[in-house]
Amino acid sequence: MKKTILALMAFLPILGMAQERIMVVADPHVLPQSLIAEGSEEFDAMMAKQRKMLDLSEAAWIAMMDTVMKYQPSLLLIPGDLTKDSEKASHELVANSLRALEEANIKTFVIPGNHDIGGNAYRYEGTQKIPVDNLPDEEWESTYSWIYDSVVAKDPSSHSYVAEPLEGLSILGIDGAHNTAGTGWLSDETLAWILAQADSACAKGNTIIAMCHWQILEHFDMQGSLESACRLKNADAIRDSLMHHGVRLLLTGHFHVNGITTFRDTTSLTNDSIVEITTGSPITYPCPYRWLTLSADRTQVQVQTDDIMALATQPDLLPYSREWMRIHTQNMIPEMTLRAWRKIDENMDKLVAYSGIPAATIESVLPQTDSAKIALTNKYFGSTIVDLYLVHSEANEAQNSESDSLATELYNGMDGMITEICSSNFLLAKMSPVFSFMAQELARPIVQSLVEDINLYGTDYANRTDDLHLTLRINGQNDQAIETTRENINKAEKFILDGQLFIRNGDNLYTPQGQRL
Repeated sequence: MKKTILALMAFLPILGMAQERIMVVADPHVLPQSLIAEGSEEFDAMMAKQRKMLDLSEAAWIAMMDTVMKYQPSLLLIPGDLTKDSEKASHELVANSLRALEEANIKTFVIPGNHDIGGNAYRYEGTQKIPVDNLPDEEWESTYSWIYDSVVAKDPSSHSYVAEPLEGLSILGIDGAHNTAGTGWLSDETLAWILAQADSACAKGNTIIAMCHWQILEHFDMQGSLESACRLKNADAIRDSLMHHGVRLLLTGHFHVNGITTFRDTTSLTNDSIVEITTGSPITYPCPYRWLTLSADRTQVQVQTDDIMALATQPDLLPYSREWMRIHTQNMIPEMTLRAWRKIDENMDKLVAYSGIPAATIESVLPQTDSAKIALTNKYFGSTIVDLYLVHSEANEAQNSESDSLATELYNGMDGMITEICSSNFLLAKMSPVFSFMAQELARPIVQSLVEDINLYGTDYANRTDDLHLTLRINGQNDQAIETTRENINKAEKFILDGQLFIRNGDNLYTPQGQRL
């Protein structure tokens, strides 16, 4: 009888809590129309070089605010890059909107990104870009004063904070932008403060939702080596520290692509795990935002993803943004190309050791100028890279019928380019099949991890997490984050062969961990 009473007493606090809905908007990059003169050639030239639809950013922001007011979530969370480049006018527009939400009893929490503090801010007029006031670091907290006035603790050495806006919930805002170089970075002091706050939240029995602009987990294998700026410095160590201090759910942005990834500790007996939800930008195809529904007992969160389908200034936003992305992804290829060619230089010793051919001989047939490297890459990969980026932006790549064919196109492109490079030297021409095999084997873990949407590809711990819609347990008896809609297994055929469980989904065969056989 005594045990029953104690159990009921433990359950009583939950009775006072309700299911709560949280909206997540990432990377709105607001640039007010007041800073863009009509017909500005300088603005058009800037726009031609990037994927962000900055000309629609104010309209997209207004649409997001209208959506918040319509659906009245309990919280709005924005993990950074509120503005184009820290323009004070942009921050004023954003802050005024968020204050209006506060007055409507919708709590808002933001954290700075790399475009929010101390940037090169301009207005665009004719053939000129004219400097305007930016937001200095020391004015961040006063600009969003109602947020910092409401927190329960504030890091003295960064803009990090912890808030408790709902019963049983701690919001842990992680400021990785507190670095004038623009790289995501945490000082040792800030990390120690964050971990102490996480411990305190866990001691209260609170569920923690952490929020940082930069990604901490990889969303496909070796993502950090290809896009080093997408993750915090020392991201793996920070990931492990957060996970072992009870942080099970992390919201990020920065990469402008929807992705949800799970990392499980396989090196210790704790069996801890952490899930990172990265949300794309409302001004980058497919213009997404997220809904998180937190259960009344704070043990589960349901994730739903929506897209902005229309704006007052662009009624067909989805097809428009997709075509914009297709055109402007081409402008990203040169930078990606030169980064890839640097990888060849960095691995020259491996090529020499593998082939037995002197480095000077190999280097003599490689394109010597940046323009030649870009032209050769475009010839063999240009359209494939664009199509693959679109598929990646749409998320859940394994469910896209184009994914496998795009991987094949990439491998064929490697073969064709290597054959052309080696054709001018008899010895290298004979070795080109070897080089092609080597290149494909080096690229395969990255490519297959991406197109099959599987992390830790080819290992016993391979896993796939639905990027758009799933339910997570984030604060339960086993204190693990476990997605309940993994791999669409509920739609797949399960069978046992020779004592081992296998899953058939379409024409593909998987292990229970998500590894395709």
